[in-house]
Amino acid sequence: MKKKIIGILVCMLMMTPALPAVATMKKTSNEKNVQTLGNGTYDMVIIAPSKFSDALQPLIDHKNKHGINTTLKTTEDIYKEYNGTDKPEQIKYLIKDALDTWHIKYVLLVGGMKSYLFGTPQDDTNQGSKSWYVPVRYSNLDDGYEKGYISDLYYADIYDSEGNFSSWDSNQNGIFGEWTNTSKDIIDLYPDVYLGRLACANEFEVKLMVDKIITYESNPADPSWFRKIVVVGGEDWDDNETNYVEGELMCNKTLSYMPQFTPVKIYASNKEHGGLVPNTKDIVTTISQGCGFLYFAGFGNAKTWSTHWLGDFNNWTEGINNQNIAKLKNNEKLPICIATGNSLSQFNVTILKSIFDRYGMHTYGLCLQCWSWRFTRKINGGSIATIGDTGATYAMEGETGDLNGDGINEPDCIERLSGYMTPQFFKIYNESHALLGEVFGETIKSYLDTFPGMNDQSDCKIIEEWTLLGDPSLMIGGYIK
Repeated sequence: MKKKIIGILVCMLMMTPALPAVATMKKTSNEKNVQTLGNGTYDMVIIAPSKFSDALQPLIDHKNKHGINTTLKTTEDIYKEYNGTDKPEQIKYLIKDALDTWHIKYVLLVGGMKSYLFGTPQDDTNQGSKSWYVPVRYSNLDDGYEKGYISDLYYADIYDSEGNFSSWDSNQNGIFGEWTNTSKDIIDLYPDVYLGRLACANEFEVKLMVDKIITYESNPADPSWFRKIVVVGGEDWDDNETNYVEGELMCNKTLSYMPQFTPVKIYASNKEHGGLVPNTKDIVTTISQGCGFLYFAGFGNAKTWSTHWLGDFNNWTEGINNQNIAKLKNNEKLPICIATGNSLSQFNVTILKSIFDRYGMHTYGLCLQCWSWRFTRKINGGSIATIGDTGATYAMEGETGDLNGDGINEPDCIERLSGYMTPQFFKIYNESHALLGEVFGETIKSYLDTFPGMNDQSDCKIIEEWTLLGDPSLMIGGYIK
C-alpha cells in the first residue's frame, strides 16, 4: 500500500524550519471557570472580537429570522470569564459551556490574522494568538514532513468518548495534539459541535462575508446554475502497476453520489479527445457560469492548485492560483468548494512571511492570502464556503484490496485518506443533510467510524487539518420561501 503527499514541490516541505520551543503551561481545571451564560437555548454562537460586533449584527438578525437562534460572544469577554492554559483553551471552555448550557449545535469563528502584511502566525508550538483576532490551535503531530499545522477541529471536539473534556493534551506535558515517535496524545477527534471559520482580517471582509451569506440564503438558488457540479482532476502519480488516473477517479466517485446534479468535467484526459481541461481559462470560464458545488482533486500549496497531464509527471497543468481567482465572475452564483492539495487552507499566511519563509509557509513566493480563503472572500464571485487542508495531506495510489471494508474492491485512491474522505462529503449531502456544517461534521464522523484516527498518523492528520472556511449553519442552496 503506497501513500502519497498531495503537493506541488512536496520535497521542499522537508526544508520547513523547526517550530519554536514548547511554552511552559499550567493546566487549569474547568471548575475554575466563571459560568456567566444566561438561561435559554441557542443554536449557534458566533465568536469574534468586539470590533466586529456591529458588522455581524445583520447576520445575527438574519439567522434568528430563519430559525437559527444565534448570539455573539466576544473574545474580550471570553478571556475575562474563562480560565485556560492559553487563549485557544479559554475559547474552547466557552464553547463547552455554550454546549452544556445553551445546547448549541453550531459555532462560527469570525477572525483570522490581524494583518495580511505582517504578524506572527505561531506564538509557540501550540498556538497563534498575539497576531490573531480569533486564535488558532496548532496540532503537534510530526509526520516527518511538517511538525505542526492549524486544526480548528480542536474547538469542535469538546468531549472524549467517556464524556470527559477533550483537552488534546492527554499526557499533560503542555504539548497539544502531540504524536511523535516517543509521545502521543489520545484524542477523541469526533466533533461535538459543527464549526466553521471566516478568517477575516478586517471589518471590510466581515461585511463582505455577511452580505454574501445573507444574499445566498435569502432566496432559493436557481436550479439552472445550482444543479450543476463542476469537478476538476487529472493524473496524480506515475503508478505503473495500475495506470490509474487518480484525480479523475476521485471526481467520478464524487459524481456517483450526486446523480441529481448535472456534471461538468474538467479533466486532463479531455486533452486527448476534446473537452474542458484543467488550464486556467477553462476553469475560470466554467466557474464564472455558476455551479452549486465545485470539487478539485489534485495538488496544491498555499496559493496554487494544479494537477498533471496524463503520463506527464514532469509538468503541471496551469490549474488556478490566487491571481486567477480574481478573474472569476460568477457573482451571486456561488458554489460550495472542496479541494484536495497541500496547505490550500493554510490561513496563517502573511506577505512578509511568504517572502522570507517561502518554504515554511508553503507559498513558494509572494502570497497575500491562502488559496481557500481567497476563493471564499472573493468579491462578486468565488465560493460561499471552501473546505480544504491547512497542512500537507495524503492520498493513496495503487491497488491493495478493499481498504474501507465495504465489500467492494475499488482503486486505493478512492478507498482511503483524502480520496475517500472528500467524496464522502457529497454522499453525506445526498443523504438529506441541508446545512453545511452538518455535512462537514458528519463526513468527519463517517471517516473516523471507518478509519479510527488514533490507529494511524495519516488518518488522524487529514481529519485534524480539514477545515471549513465558511458558515456552518449555511442552508445549502438557500431557504425556500
